[in-house]
Amino acid sequence: MPATPWKKVGEVDPVRDYLALLSYLPLKHRWRIPSVVLHTRRIVAQLQQTSGLVGFAMMARPLRRQFWTLSVWDNDGALQAFVDAGSHAVTMRAMTPHVGATRFIRWKVRGVDLPPSWDDAFDRWSAGGG
Repeated sequence: MPATPWKKVGEVDPVRDYLALLSYLPLKHRWRIPSVVLHTRRIVAQLQQTSGLVGFAMMARPLRRQFWTLSVWDNDGALQAFVDAGSHAVTMRAMTPHVGATRFIRWKVRGVDLPPSWDDAFDRWSAGGG
């Protein structure tokens, strides 16, 4: 399944550094995919109203039970505020028992280089971090 198009949410200063995040969420069982779809819709609604978010995209390989998000944030505080609130917090509590070993890669990205590419994100993944 191809990635969703990049959804720009906030304004970008081309000379500023931002926080990029690649997250990997592997499901333990395929029968949880409908739950992931429901929770994803709720999280996307939250994202579109989240202060400090620059933009995001998602990718899924449901038959392999693999899900990724790629997002860019003003700073770590904005990201953490999103993680701890609303639908995202509810989803984490509900889905944690059904998700395998997650992985998160963070790196700095200059505004002029936005949006980040999936190729760059997966290169960082392969290299072991950001």
